[in-house]
Amino acid sequence: MHPVIQAMINQKMNQVTGKELFEQAMRFNIPVSRTQSERIANRVRGKNIDLFHPDGQTKLRAILIDELGQDAASALDQKFKEMLAKYQ
Repeated sequence: MHPVIQAMINQKMNQVTGKELFEQAMRFNIPVSRTQSERIANRVRGKNIDLFHPDGQTKLRAILIDELGQDAASALDQKFKEMLAKYQ
């Protein structure tokens, strides 16, 4: 994936709102509540997590495990890897 696209995705993640996160979860059939979306957004917003670097993925996964549990976090991790594979 082109570095500019990666930067745009990371910037969006750094600014995501709970509402936006919830809407995207519904779009991709990811079972998450509005409250969980808000909590996740509050924890990632402003943290400059790089979704394309292993350290950033580890940080995000820890947040997702905390907020959603191991099974949901693993399912999301798999979906993210599938999406990345499409654009690499």
